[in-house]
Amino acid sequence: MRVKGWAVLLLAVGCAYAVGRGCDFAGRTHHAGEGAKAAPLPRQRRAVAEGTVVSVRDGDSIVVMRGGVGIEVRLDGIDCPELAQAYGRKAKSFTSGLVFGKAVRLVGKGKDRYDRELAEVLLPDGRSLNKVLVAAGLAWWYRAYSTDRTLESLEQTARRQRLGLWADSNPVPPWDFRVSNQRRPGGGG
Repeated sequence: MRVKGWAVLLLAVGCAYAVGRGCDFAGRTHHAGEGAKAAPLPRQRRAVAEGTVVSVRDGDSIVVMRGGVGIEVRLDGIDCPELAQAYGRKAKSFTSGLVFGKAVRLVGKGKDRYDRELAEVLLPDGRSLNKVLVAAGLAWWYRAYSTDRTLESLEQTARRQRLGLWADSNPVPPWDFRVSNQRRPGGGG
């Protein structure tokens, strides 16, 4: 029994050393290439990982290269307009300008139902991309999935100042937009 405990400790230490080399937190090693899957972020509430943004899907979804493989990341606590909505492309462009090709830190919050990492994305200067988007009026505080009162306050300020999407007289939340598009024939989702 004593030998098994040492083996687990050595595996954990070795894995911690190799995180940047593609080792996941269960001790398995992954190599870049076809079929390679990124090591998940640890499940602790404030787990931090670093990587380089290699793709911006939309305002609140990016791909971060870590350990030679891409991690699909969904920004936690916010919801940007869909690309087909007003301000959707502007939110994507804004996000891209801040993170594309840059090293970011991910503060892991878990996974969403699409198996994407939910995270707060910290910019090279230390600011939170999630908060910057809300403050600029390019994202809603996703109150159905977040209790972050800072995001709530940033949204209220952006609304009062009529920044970004709040300049429109009746902006449609992306969660309502997605539902209405699913009901229409030929509507996406």
